[in-house]
Amino acid sequence: MPVIKVNYRDLKSLLGADISREEIIERLPMLGCDIEGYDEENIYVEFFPNRPDLYSVEGIARALRTFFGIEKGLKNYELKDSDIVLKVDKKVKKVRPYIVGAYVKNVELNDYLIEAYMELQEKLHWALGRDRKKVAIGLHDFSKVDPPFLYTTVEPSAIKFVPLGMSEELTPKEILEKHEKGREYGHIIKDFEEYPIIFDKNGNVLSMPPIINGELTRVTENTKELFIDITGTDFILVNQALNILATAFAERGFEVYTINIEYEDRKIKTPNFKPDKKILSVDYTNKMLGLSLTSEEVAELLKKMGYNAEEKHSYVEVYVPCYRVDIFHEIDLVEDVAIAYGYENLIPTLPSINTVGKKEKLEKISEKIRQLMIGFGFFEVYSLMLTSDSFNKKAVKIRNPISEEHTIVRTSIIPSLLNFLKINKHKEMPLKIFEVGDVVYIEDSKIVERRRAGACIMHSRANFNEIKEIVEGFLTSLGIKYEIEECNAYGFIEGRSACILSNGKNFGYFGEISPDILEKYELSYPVAAFEIDIGEIL
Repeated sequence: MPVIKVNYRDLKSLLGADISREEIIERLPMLGCDIEGYDEENIYVEFFPNRPDLYSVEGIARALRTFFGIEKGLKNYELKDSDIVLKVDKKVKKVRPYIVGAYVKNVELNDYLIEAYMELQEKLHWALGRDRKKVAIGLHDFSKVDPPFLYTTVEPSAIKFVPLGMSEELTPKEILEKHEKGREYGHIIKDFEEYPIIFDKNGNVLSMPPIINGELTRVTENTKELFIDITGTDFILVNQALNILATAFAERGFEVYTINIEYEDRKIKTPNFKPDKKILSVDYTNKMLGLSLTSEEVAELLKKMGYNAEEKHSYVEVYVPCYRVDIFHEIDLVEDVAIAYGYENLIPTLPSINTVGKKEKLEKISEKIRQLMIGFGFFEVYSLMLTSDSFNKKAVKIRNPISEEHTIVRTSIIPSLLNFLKINKHKEMPLKIFEVGDVVYIEDSKIVERRRAGACIMHSRANFNEIKEIVEGFLTSLGIKYEIEECNAYGFIEGRSACILSNGKNFGYFGEISPDILEKYELSYPVAAFEIDIGEIL
């Protein structure tokens, strides 16, 4: 987790109040952080990854002003329009499709602030950008270039420019080979036929995202105007990063202006500081916290955390600041109500009814299935629910996946088992594995979560009859009345798969895995598999 160096004098100046260092050190952890240490000048604070808006002294000061009661509610920043245009070439769609930006005037910088903003950039690259894969930020001295700007792509050796920190001109290809940042981040774009570049109207290079800026636009103490570009592969994330950075500048009193982004099919203005409206149930809040707060009290506590809030009897309308990128669900707002109320003020109480814990029916039958499969000679495996493989197109997608291998919630157990076989294909045959776990999919516009049991057999003679014997023994041992009917289940060889029915309802399938699927998983032996919905068995 990132450690933020907070200069006490700077923080005190931004707070606009005379609050002692001791009180700040005492109260700051209540916002969700750890104090790593402090000296005469600085406080070293470690914040959790879900609060990137606190990765700067400006963001910390903003949060503390409402928390200490110096200000109340949501901070409104003045946002002016400019006539600056940034055109987006359709060629970037295949490489790095999104770009946003802002123009900042009346900038006053020194070595301390330049270093602080560089640190903020890198922390946002880590927290939101997945080490620049999804988000990369560029800060430029606007006085050195002339709009309109063009975001496009060029061939690796088509142009030359001086990258930041160097004195010689290099081609984009040479930058990946010779520049420190090129060697560190070049893997993000090196496999593309063309690399992303931002030009001004005179052909000057501002940036080669996500690698390096041009030396021409280096930010110095003499910089009075800034141009911000943020590129990436996720439109929501690039806007979130822009809002965090732009509001940090606004906290300093710098003037922030929108710029006009012209995509092939639409035109937008960025940044957008409009708050997001959410509804928080008072009953839900009290249930989660064990309190008896009124809607007025909930609204006041949320204002203490920097929100605007309007009580509406049984619920509160909450206006979430543009930089609070961690608010997805009601429970996130409840957490902030608890912080404002004070965890130390929550009184622990024992439940009024004493109960004895026991397993639910689903867990009991899951355990029985595990014992059965072990008795049939199978080894149990555990795999992640997040994957990129699916036998079902109606998968729930992850908004901010941590990697390309974890983009959806699995809809089936079998792909997880096939991936396990791929990793262990060098082991002695036969391989007989199973898993009992949950899957998630979309059905009738609703997210459905189900418990499934799946198994795979891999060896030179794995076939339909072998897996059929396992399925029949499995269901008979559980006392399930069933019928087997021929069907062509996805991922199986046509004519070599079957569905399992009970009272006319399909609750599973089995058969021989298709050669196309085996090739995808780099498996050279036949695989027979089954998957059964345990919920339907119940």
